[in-house]
Parts: sequence; structure tokens; C-alpha cells
Amino acid sequence: MGRSKIVGVLPRLPLEVLRYVVLIADHGSTVAAAQLANLTSPSLSRKITQLEHELGCRLFERHSRGMRPTDAGYLVVAAARDMIARMERLATDIDDADSTKRGTVKVYVSQSLVEHFLMPQVVRMAGLYPNVKFDVVVAAGRQAERALVDDSGDFALILTVPRHADIEIVAERGNRVAVLVSPNHPLATRRRIDVTELAAVPFAALPPSYSSRLAFNSLLPDAMAGMQPQLTVNSIAALKAYALSGVGAAIAPELTLHGTRSDERLVMVDLAGAKKTDTRMCLCRRRSRALGSAAKRLLADLARSFKSAEVDVFR
Repeated sequence: MGRSKIVGVLPRLPLEVLRYVVLIADHGSTVAAAQLANLTSPSLSRKITQLEHELGCRLFERHSRGMRPTDAGYLVVAAARDMIARMERLATDIDDADSTKRGTVKVYVSQSLVEHFLMPQVVRMAGLYPNVKFDVVVAAGRQAERALVDDSGDFALILTVPRHADIEIVAERGNRVAVLVSPNHPLATRRRIDVTELAAVPFAALPPSYSSRLAFNSLLPDAMAGMQPQLTVNSIAALKAYALSGVGAAIAPELTLHGTRSDERLVMVDLAGAKKTDTRMCLCRRRSRALGSAAKRLLADLARSFKSAEVDVFR
């Protein structure tokens, strides 16, 4: 088919047919693609055959293990992805132009960042826009990252640095591991201690898979590699309660203290070498996800709050 004829066909291609092309390319067969498209395999095959006829070229090679795009097919698949993404962005922009005052925002957040970092912004926005719905999921960093990759959430506020190439860090700040103690604890008068001093002190910590626990373990010398806390718990509130009781110290991220009434009764002691284990607090999103107006607004508010949260928490 000549170029002029192809140019005449392309603007008339239904968006749903382009979605079918992408589904077949992603799943390698019309059977799998048809199931996802809620069609029969023969029906989907006819639609692709008709498209190939209109374009005058084969888009897929049929073989015993399924279907693979031809050279022309790869070009069409790439163009189809781009056109679908553009239409989705257009739909979002039209919706945004209509109103910022509605929609749903889904956020994944590390437990220790819910109360003092996320919720003030959520509550503020909820008061301004009562028709906006918020879906907040408390999750570990890697779990939140996987949710973004799977397109299950708008963005995440986590205590780990994302690894996936499609995850963009919108804002970040340091969050080293530290020691929390009650004012009456023997370590309360110290500004900084070495990790080896904790060998003689009962302490509590988050589970071994948490970033702050990994950071703490990295500071332990080989001779103390097997040292275990008296209390292992996946709750920042529980760590604070343990420290406030005076029973022992608590190993926690520095950003867990925010100047609340209970926090003012805790003393944070610097841990020698902790600066090298900076775990980071990251506000991140999937680059390819089109955010609604409400999600964009909350994301921007949180990004601004990162700049205003720079305080020296060590005493």
C-alpha cells in the first residue's frame, strides 16, 4: 500500500482496535488478548486481519508458540501505545478542566509517615474539596513500589529509594536511623553513641526487612552481627511506647519524631556512622501514569511540604 493510502487509513482506526494490537503484542497470542478484551479469539483475529488488509501489511507473524510483531507491526504497536496514552491524558485533562473538586486519590505510604507527613495534607485537602475521595494504603516501601509499577496507586510516600526505572522521585530528603530513649535513660544525656554501646542496653527495632533496621544492621561490627533486639515490632507507635517506658532504647528513623506531646518526652540520640546509612524519605510516582487533578494537587502539596520539613531533630 502506498504512503498516501496508509495516511488515509490511520486517522480512521478505532482506538479499541489499537488496544487489541497492543494486547496481542504484550501477551503473544489472540487467545490471551481476546480473554482480556472480552472477545472470542476468532472475532479478535478477524479484526486484526481486517486491520492488516486496510494497512496493506502484516502486523504479526503467526507461529506455533503464538504471535510476534513484524517489523511493521513493531512500528504500529509503538504508535498505538502512544495514541492510547495521548487519549488517556486527554480524557484526564478534560476531566481536570471540568473540576478539581472531585475524583479519587490512591496513595501508598510507609507507616511512620502517615500521621505527621501525609494526613495533615489529606485532611487539609478533604476540607477544601469534600467530594474528593482518598484511598490511603499503609505498606512497606517495596510493596508500595510494586503497587505503583502495577498501576494500582497514584503515588507513594515511602522510606526507601525506589529501584524500578519507571518510578520517578518527585521529592526526597534524608532520614537516617537514630536511637530513641526516655529522659531518664542513661543514654539520654549523650549527644552521640557508638552502635557497640547498645550491646549492654535492651532495645527495640523494626523487623529485619525494614530499611531502618537494615541500615542499623549495616553499622554492626562482625562480632555483633547476631545481636537481636529485645522487642521486634512493625509499629512506630510501639517503638515509641517502649522507649518512653524506660525499659530500653528504640532504633527508629529520625523522621518519626515530629514535636507532638508524646514525642517531646523522648530524646533522640545520634548514632555514629548513621549519616552513611541515609535511607531517604521519597515521594514518588510512576512516570507513565496519568494523574487526575486531585492526585496532582495532593502530590504538589506534599512536595512543597518536603521543603518546609527540614529541621534538625537531634538534640
